[in-house]
Amino acid sequence: MRAAEQDEIIAILQACTNCRDQLLILMLSETGFRIGELLGVSYTKDIDYNNHSIRVRFRDYNENLARAKNAEQRRAKISDGTYQFLMHYLTAYRELLQHQNYLFINIAGKDEGKPLKVRNVFDMLERMEKKTGIRITPHMLRRYFAVSRWNADWALELISWALGHKHLDTTIKYLGLLDDKLIQASKDFYAKHTDD
Repeated sequence: MRAAEQDEIIAILQACTNCRDQLLILMLSETGFRIGELLGVSYTKDIDYNNHSIRVRFRDYNENLARAKNAEQRRAKISDGTYQFLMHYLTAYRELLQHQNYLFINIAGKDEGKPLKVRNVFDMLERMEKKTGIRITPHMLRRYFAVSRWNADWALELISWALGHKHLDTTIKYLGLLDDKLIQASKDFYAKHTDD
């Protein structure tokens, strides 16, 4: 599956009708977290409000069935803009959020105030696709994170750690690194380490 493009993400954000959906999309694209990891975030325990960072930690059970894939913990920093969306969201839905700890909740309907489930996120993204003609999935936003960090010259090991991959091979396949950058790095290596 391909990575989402920045202009696609912007178009989807503009089509959103509430700050919860905007925050969800921003956090997926800025953290590289899996959807199950992000939906398991507790706004009371997993957010460092001073440093604008979010923590993922392994959970055996979540009410919304969202799971962290591996038994691990990691953190991600969000941008100042996304932090402002977070604070706006927490203020706008304070009444609903005060009854539980999950960051992302249903904001209307029969499940109002209950933790958001993965199916709810896919339903929302399908609605956005009907409005914009742009198909985006949580996995495409995760890939966007990885590709944008690679293009910004992050070390492969940092990207792998940020994504929660256990092996670098997974990250290499994930990024599709049989591209010009990897080929050039190989050429440079051989030029430097080959006897003439």
